[in-house]
Amino acid sequence: MNFYLIIPASGSGNRFGLKTPKQFYRTEGKEIIVHTLNRFNSVKDIKSIFVSAKKEHVNRIYRLAAKYKLNKVRNVVIGGKLRQDSVYNALMSIDAVKGDRIIIHDAVRPYFSVELLKRLMQESIKYDCVIPALQITDTIKLTDNKNNVVCTVPRKNLWSVQTPQIFEYSRLVKAFALAMKEKFIGTDEASLMEYAGYKVRIVEGEKANIKITTRKDIV
Repeated sequence: MNFYLIIPASGSGNRFGLKTPKQFYRTEGKEIIVHTLNRFNSVKDIKSIFVSAKKEHVNRIYRLAAKYKLNKVRNVVIGGKLRQDSVYNALMSIDAVKGDRIIIHDAVRPYFSVELLKRLMQESIKYDCVIPALQITDTIKLTDNKNNVVCTVPRKNLWSVQTPQIFEYSRLVKAFALAMKEKFIGTDEASLMEYAGYKVRIVEGEKANIKITTRKDIV
């Protein structure tokens, strides 16, 4: 069993408030995407890394990989209009076989721990789809389109989902094929697996594993 990593990095990051996409924002002396890639690059069991990016940023990522000695970055492919398209483009460039595992992680989620990753990898040996998540503790309200509360949603079995998410390669490919055939757009790759009828297993995530959306998140 081989583990391959996909990092979709085609987003424009409009909510970040800069012309440069947030994955290239520098903090602690390095670009956010470098912090993310570096943490994965250090994990022995990950065979290689594949990044999807806008055409104008492909060479930039290759340069960053060379500069910071991110030797596991094998290929940077051109991303698509949607995240789902970007992940698919990267997935199709991987020479994986049935039984291999595909890890998918947000480019701007650099604060996950290697310990969390290893727990997910271990669990993925038994399951086709493993994702980290945190149980919801706040009260959740469902509203209509005018922000009027319709009802309070029971939170007992509600979870806030994170990445990295890990998938069995052949079934992930089948899930993508079904989604494309039926024009289903998921919010993450786990939702494609759900749509295809595969079971999704949750592993408890980490509060520090935030996705950087605005500049306030940098603090």
